[in-house]
Amino acid sequence: MINFNVTEHISVVTFGNIPYESESDFIYRLFRLSAEENINIDMISRASVSTDRTSVGFTFSDDDISLMLKVLGSLSFYRPPLVSCGNVKISVKTSDMINGKGFAMKVFSVLSELNITPILVTTSEDEISVVVRASDSSDFEKKLKSVFLC
Repeated sequence: MINFNVTEHISVVTFGNIPYESESDFIYRLFRLSAEENINIDMISRASVSTDRTSVGFTFSDDDISLMLKVLGSLSFYRPPLVSCGNVKISVKTSDMINGKGFAMKVFSVLSELNITPILVTTSEDEISVVVRASDSSDFEKKLKSVFLC
């Protein structure tokens, strides 16, 4: 069985060029301050961008944007983050992903076909979640369902 979940009003914050030597401390402080403001951090994506730099992005409800801006204002960082509000998270979940193959390919084929650039992507063993602009979400959701439910 495949489940689709659509969550509107999603904000994304992405930091790039975080030096490795300060990465853990920076991310810890960011998430500690977010927790102190009762901000529910949802998706988290971390990637290496070079041999000595990393990036991290995460999502939360648009309702908490003023609290997150307060958190961001209390941090010092190497480069200002990218902040995007009013997005939509679409998740595809099925236990078939645990041992199956090709699920990410299907999601990215839909993104490619519709010429949609994802804002953030995370996965677990049985779920793929993609944040897209609200203006892309309806077409993306319809096409995903047609691909996965055929």
